[in-house]
Amino acid sequence: MAVTTTPTGLPASFLEPFAEKVTDILAGQISPIEKGLDISKITPKVAAVSPVVQAAQQRAATQAGLGSLAFSPTTGEITGVGAGTGVAAYEPYLQRAEALTAPSAYQQYMSPYQQEVISATQKLLSEQRAAGRPQLASTAIQAGAYGGGRAGVAQAEYERQRDIYDASVLADLRQKGLAQAQTLQQQALANQLGLGEFQSTQEAGIVSGLGGVGTGAQAYSQSILDALRAGNIMQQEYPLQQVQRAVGAFSPFLAGQTGLQTPGTPFGTSPGLAAAQAFGATFGPFMQSQQRNVQQPQQQQQVFGLGSLYGGI
Repeated sequence: MAVTTTPTGLPASFLEPFAEKVTDILAGQISPIEKGLDISKITPKVAAVSPVVQAAQQRAATQAGLGSLAFSPTTGEITGVGAGTGVAAYEPYLQRAEALTAPSAYQQYMSPYQQEVISATQKLLSEQRAAGRPQLASTAIQAGAYGGGRAGVAQAEYERQRDIYDASVLADLRQKGLAQAQTLQQQALANQLGLGEFQSTQEAGIVSGLGGVGTGAQAYSQSILDALRAGNIMQQEYPLQQVQRAVGAFSPFLAGQTGLQTPGTPFGTSPGLAAAQAFGATFGPFMQSQQRNVQQPQQQQQVFGLGSLYGGI
């Protein structure tokens, strides 16, 4: 250690070992900066998309008629959409509903037994018509008009009345069958629309449920990444925090100058103190030197301002 004469303002000799250690620690912190810091452990990171969220996204795409989704293997984000059918899941119901609006669509809902009922009714009406003809002839005979013009007119009127009656009965049967078929047609139309809406609602509920579960899982993964980053930051900052605490312990000594050595007294200058002064010249004013008289004017002490040194850095 070189021996020099102490000029005014140099640190007290008892602080030299402490200053050397602080300087070594600070130099160790600056060395990685010179080489290039690896900050990969403290940079913010985003958790990859949860597989459950991806499942929800795929279901939503399929519902819309899209194909398979492609996901990034690292981040999980969507990188591509495959070719699909182009038909949304609810569209088939709408297409069937549209077909049911055709004027002839009711025919498929006509009762398969309606023609049988009409045929049986026609047979019954024919029997009733035939049974009434002898009664008409008997009435004409009793009136002494059988075979005459009046009998022919009566016979024609009978047939006309029977035609009207039979047609009315058969038309009523057909009208009831048509009304029933149209009612069933409208019900089927409403059913198709309802099924389409129900399918969309159910699928939306499934997608929403999967998305909620996946979002929760992704948030948990993100919290783990944030915790790891916070731990890495704490690990890097901890040595400097310890230095700051150590310097703080000497703050009462560094607050002012007490007991400066008498000028001319031999004083050892260490490499650590020289390095500390170099830090001060580079990073700002961190040395505080002030001199005051005490009860013994011949004894003075210089204090090195380590607290200001760390604060300036």
